[in-house]
Amino acid sequence: MSGFSLVGLTDHSIDLIHQASLAVLEKTGVRVESQEAVEIFQGAGAGVEEDDTGFRVKLPPSLVEDCVRLAPGRITLFGRDPQRDVTLEEGRTCFTLFGENVNVIDPHTLQHRSCTKADLGQATRVADSLDEIGIVEKCMGAHEKPASTQSLHNYEAMVTNTGKHVLHGFFSAENTRRIVEMAAACSGGMDTFKARPCVTAVVCPTSPLTLVQQCCEVIVETARSGVGICCVTMPLSGTTSPATMAGTLAIQNAELLSALTLAQLVAKGTPFIYGSCATIMDLKIGNPAMGAPENGLLSIGTAKLAQYYDIPSWCGSGVTGSKLPDAQAAYEFALNTSLSVLSGANILFCCGGIEYGLTFDYAKLIMDTAHINSLNLAKGGIEVDEEALALEVIQSVGPGGEFLTHPHTMAHMRSMSGGGLFDRSSRDTWAVNGHGKSITERAYEKARHIIETHRPVPLPSGAAEKMRSIIEESEAEINTQKGDGTGNG
Repeated sequence: MSGFSLVGLTDHSIDLIHQASLAVLEKTGVRVESQEAVEIFQGAGAGVEEDDTGFRVKLPPSLVEDCVRLAPGRITLFGRDPQRDVTLEEGRTCFTLFGENVNVIDPHTLQHRSCTKADLGQATRVADSLDEIGIVEKCMGAHEKPASTQSLHNYEAMVTNTGKHVLHGFFSAENTRRIVEMAAACSGGMDTFKARPCVTAVVCPTSPLTLVQQCCEVIVETARSGVGICCVTMPLSGTTSPATMAGTLAIQNAELLSALTLAQLVAKGTPFIYGSCATIMDLKIGNPAMGAPENGLLSIGTAKLAQYYDIPSWCGSGVTGSKLPDAQAAYEFALNTSLSVLSGANILFCCGGIEYGLTFDYAKLIMDTAHINSLNLAKGGIEVDEEALALEVIQSVGPGGEFLTHPHTMAHMRSMSGGGLFDRSSRDTWAVNGHGKSITERAYEKARHIIETHRPVPLPSGAAEKMRSIIEESEAEINTQKGDGTGNG
């Protein structure tokens, strides 16, 4: 059984995009805001030009292609719980939460409000319970905490509430070192963590063609620490990238290849995930159109480019512009996630996000996972062999017979899809047993049940105290620097 897939782009088209990106890197270059990164590039033979705005690094095609060959094509994302390990390889797609939401629809009051560290922990715990969510990414943030240490608080909230692998933005070299310490405490020690790193750093080049200071320092520090990197670029076609999808793919590819090159120059073989959350800017209203079909098409390009380089892919696809978990949200999620899955994307960053990814909604998360089950079944295709064709069964039943009570049906009934969250009952049964509730109401109910009942695998003894100590120490150092006048406020 080969299953279904999309070609999306011809080999010739992919090669044209690759060559265009190499030309951009060689002739236009990328702006690099880190002196250390500039020196690393220059030491490997890159050209460096300096002007009033900083450094522009120009990368020889041979250097880029050599570094691409160093990145591993198969990556295992280790869970804190070994039973939750996920291997990124050809034919494997896993789903994660859509991140960076600044608001949440409260699952109890259904009110729209700002999110907190407690919200992040709670949403992570719900995701931990859902088999359809393979890895966990930050879907909200601890916005009540100091900006300089928010990533530490966010990681603490997530790792406490899931045994799955965590993808997380570290945001600085210092926070990278501290999160590695925290992750090691949650893994049972640094040696265990190095053998099975349970966190991957998320870094984001800035479109167009810029590696800012924080992005560079996290890449460098993460590669040195032996932690993998998920690099995500977010070009908006028509504003921060050309108003064509091919041009947007060329510029995003150049950004990602520059980051990959830096990572491999720091440490050969650093795990690198090729990611993009590209879409169009709706030029009529000035908002990113996360639910637009172009988002799905650009995700196809992202997946195919990653396959061209034999590295895992990450696609931000399936988020909606709707403000509610409604029909618009369902249609946009279904189209764009389907395109991404059938193109062979390895990670889909999609679940639970509404309002362009500004608001997290629990019903949306539950409904998204229900669709994922259907999508995975469809992707598998139709199995055709002697057992599936069932010729002997057909002959034994004969014309006018029935298959319901046949042993063959008993043997295969569990492979048939169940309705699950999607109601398949009659109207009368739905009205009586289901109390006439909509799918959205049922999804909120399921989320609330998980919140009340699910408990993740516990942390090792002393890990919670160690994380708290690391956070407190970091905040004390920052306060001291501010008091001395050496902080940046």
